[in-house]
Amino acid sequence: MSALRLIADDLTGALDAAMAFASQAAPVPVFWTAPEAEVASSLAIDSGTRDLDAQSARRNVSDLVAHLPSVADALFFSKLDSLLRGHAAHEMSGWLDAMALERCVIAPAFPHYGRVTRGGIQMHRAPEGDRPVGARLAEDLAALGHSVRLCRPGDGVPNGISLWDAESDADLARLAQAGLAAGGTTLWCGSGGLALALAGARPHAPGHAGAIDPARLPRPLLGLFGTDHPVTRAQIAACGETAMALADGGPASAAAVSARLVRDGRASVFLDLPGDTARRDAAERIAAGFARLAHGLTPPGTLVVSGGETLRSLCLALGAERLDLYGAFETGVPCSILRGGPFDGVHVVSKSGAFGDPLLLRRLMFPSEGERA
Repeated sequence: MSALRLIADDLTGALDAAMAFASQAAPVPVFWTAPEAEVASSLAIDSGTRDLDAQSARRNVSDLVAHLPSVADALFFSKLDSLLRGHAAHEMSGWLDAMALERCVIAPAFPHYGRVTRGGIQMHRAPEGDRPVGARLAEDLAALGHSVRLCRPGDGVPNGISLWDAESDADLARLAQAGLAAGGTTLWCGSGGLALALAGARPHAPGHAGAIDPARLPRPLLGLFGTDHPVTRAQIAACGETAMALADGGPASAAAVSARLVRDGRASVFLDLPGDTARRDAAERIAAGFARLAHGLTPPGTLVVSGGETLRSLCLALGAERLDLYGAFETGVPCSILRGGPFDGVHVVSKSGAFGDPLLLRRLMFPSEGERA
């Protein structure tokens, strides 16, 4: 397998896509700053550009690409959000600014999660009907001066920039096989679905033979949830008695969480903020609260974190250097180990706020329930 060179606009995205290339025998290091030392093996970087303005995102990505550790036969991957949040066109342009390429293959579909591409438009499948989501990539790239060819499954992989329809894992696998066979330097742009196809892997369902067994994760298990996404809120609610709403991350909160971890071996923690709190203010309060809380706790065996911004701010607050990604609990739910800082060696299970069915967190917290969860 070629050495991976992946850049994502947030940390959960970097982990979600790089997960396809990781194993316990060959973990993938995931950084949130450019690595200081040469990395000959695979690596992934969180550019932290999701909430920047578009031009800053382009410049940041271009600078990261220009300083990627060189390695022969690399697989270059620009991770796109499967709902096309963020600045996808500008970040792909950052790659194109910094390196010479034969082709740029764009395939943001993630069929496993109902995100498909049809006529060049990203769609989200739902019981009430498919609906378009996110940016219009072809239009956005054209506005930046890039000519884009729209392609369908079975088409030949052209040079230049191509945007691909895909509505199944088989569509992505067919594209990956054709693109890899084409040779030359290719920038692959997509979500975890394309990453799985390039790695020759398949999505992991609960209990899949290739998935990490939650019963084997070190205990106690501490969940820190900074996202208010309805999907994550429903998952926390399904965990019932493990949920803890905290006013802050101060000593009293740390004592309460510590007692719960000692008593039950698990806790699902979130900050109870007023509903009208502005997004930026909420993010800052959550980051500060969880940083203070973590420094007041004995390191748990495993952290469960939902939300890329929450995970990144926590890693920075703990002085960690990187996450060593080694597998996944399920597709979209990677497992890694913190390296550096007071939580060095703590396992981390992470996910995007929008990922997963309502019982996902319960399967982690109560693995003995098995398929009943």
